[in-house]
Amino acid sequence: MKRTKRAAILLEMIIALGLTAILLSVLFRFFAGSVRMDQKVDTARTQLYQRQHFQMRMATILNSMVPRSSMSPPKGSSFYTVDEKMPGFITIFDNGIDPDPLYSGPILGKVFLDLNGNLTLALWPLEKQEKNIYRTEILLSNVQKIRFQFLAKKSLQHTDSKAIPINSTLEWRTNWPQNCWDIPSMIRLIIDQNNQETGFAFALPSIEPIITYHENGVKG
Repeated sequence: MKRTKRAAILLEMIIALGLTAILLSVLFRFFAGSVRMDQKVDTARTQLYQRQHFQMRMATILNSMVPRSSMSPPKGSSFYTVDEKMPGFITIFDNGIDPDPLYSGPILGKVFLDLNGNLTLALWPLEKQEKNIYRTEILLSNVQKIRFQFLAKKSLQHTDSKAIPINSTLEWRTNWPQNCWDIPSMIRLIIDQNNQETGFAFALPSIEPIITYHENGVKG
């Protein structure tokens, strides 16, 4: 009788341990999945914040470009692309008030993709470019590739063999040379980040508007 009772107790303990193991396994999977989901949410939130910051920073730079005609004396083009190992563009823009007086007001900026996969902004004081004084900030990380398109009139100087025509007047260009003193009216930037392609569009304060609005629609 005692052996039967002990066997029953032992069986009950084995069943209880088995159920406990199953419950712990289910709970572990639940918490592991919850942690992975939290990590994905944090990653997505970080990427969204970075892209929002990048978009705001780029809009600030491009909307504050200093036209060549407003510089005294004129110092050449205020916007042009560079096609090097680290592609990007160079522009002169008003950086406003900065904690460092060297970087306040009109300065030289270069937006480019560095060799480490960072979309970077480098800044130089206009008056001290030859002294190699500059600073950098990362706009986006984990970028594999960037591509530019510039909206311009076909009448502007410079012929781009890879230009994409829109109509008889407008075209998208893939580069903007230094000898072109005008600036594009819009920039499209396509970024491959984390194996995902994202497009951004920025309107520039062009000196000569290329889009006119009519009562019956929009005409280029």
